[in-house]
Amino acid sequence: MTTVRRVPIILTLLITACLLTLGLTTTHAADHYLTKSSKPSFWVLSDPHFIAPSLHDNQSAFNQIIKTAAGKDLTDQPVALHALVQTALKKRPTAVIITGDITFNCELASAKSLTQRLQPLRQAGIAVLIIPGNHDINDGWARQFSGKQQKATTQISPSAWRQIFADDYQAACAVDNDSLSYAVNLNKRYRLLMLDDNTYSTQPTTDAPNTGGKLKQSTLLWIEEQLHSAKAAGQQTLVFTHHNLYAHSQMKEGWVLDNAATLRRLLNRYHVPVLFSGHIHAQDISADPAKKCATTEIVSGSFSMTPASYGVVTLTPHKFHYQMHQLNLTPYLTTKQRQQPNLVHYQQHLKQLFQQMNRNMVARLGTTDNGLTKQQTSAEINCLIDLNWRFETGNDFAKSAAFVKLKRTTGYKLAAQNPQLTQPFNTLNGDHNLPDHQLTLHY
Repeated sequence: MTTVRRVPIILTLLITACLLTLGLTTTHAADHYLTKSSKPSFWVLSDPHFIAPSLHDNQSAFNQIIKTAAGKDLTDQPVALHALVQTALKKRPTAVIITGDITFNCELASAKSLTQRLQPLRQAGIAVLIIPGNHDINDGWARQFSGKQQKATTQISPSAWRQIFADDYQAACAVDNDSLSYAVNLNKRYRLLMLDDNTYSTQPTTDAPNTGGKLKQSTLLWIEEQLHSAKAAGQQTLVFTHHNLYAHSQMKEGWVLDNAATLRRLLNRYHVPVLFSGHIHAQDISADPAKKCATTEIVSGSFSMTPASYGVVTLTPHKFHYQMHQLNLTPYLTTKQRQQPNLVHYQQHLKQLFQQMNRNMVARLGTTDNGLTKQQTSAEINCLIDLNWRFETGNDFAKSAAFVKLKRTTGYKLAAQNPQLTQPFNTLNGDHNLPDHQLTLHY
């Protein structure tokens, strides 16, 4: 019995020694845990795309950017983040986790401003764990806006990222030296792998951000070492990436990790139950239907878009539960802020912002005269906008009563028959995998 138990431990020590020799990993205190509780919780969100107020003046140049922001709220994020922090201080999760694209476009000032706004969480003993997204490291689109002008601003380098989020790495039990990935012991039962899967220049650039992502081969070796180590310690591993493990629509290129298949095999080998990601700005939960014990992926929608959601994860040694929540600003608004309808009715404002941004785009898909009346065309467009909103917010489960009712409408039937809308309609035509707002697993 003793010999059998020693084998994986010895194997793990050998792998760790090899990785240290190669310079692929840095180990920290292995017995450091974020909490001693056997029932920890954490919150997870993604893609806030925060831009520091110091980088814009709400004048014409910035307003033009807002018009192209695809439904993102770029002006009220300071208020939304304050409400998130205050809510977390009240509920007291063990950690708050953000899976990338924390900045609008890699502005150093935005990252510094964000971490300052999250500082009350750290001061209250709530860990803040953040990984970069494809818009966060050396993105050539980093800008500040003044009047009618926009100009380049300082980008975030990999070394600056480590400095800004130094607390994350200090909390780590291991750090990958070849990326911005790190591992954290949540408690004795759970280990969190925070992965940097982005491809970016190591120097400032004028290039657009790379939409796609790929884990480095050395980082894959580091991941396997962490999975070995966690298994030997009797820990269950939960994984966090920016890019996706599975395709959550017909659109795959640029969204799913280039080497997702390799990562899936690795996670399945070690029976990793859940991976969290973001990137597609849509709330979705999916699993491989061909494999009963495959890793389930929970994708968080963009925090800067309708419905400004975050996930609450509660854990016991043998149970995982996830529930999506929508942010409520009202309890934390000042007297002056309560005079602003956009803040008082924030959820409604975000939905309207999304609908407005999508209306012109959707209308352009069916400009050819197809014999429909103006009323029929309007119904068709409104249906496609609704389908898109449902996809983004995770309200598109095909078996739900609301979606079944939608399929009976005139707009849905017209969109289904319009050959110009085949691609977007098929992409948005209901989620046949899993409901997207909650998940419970037993293991």
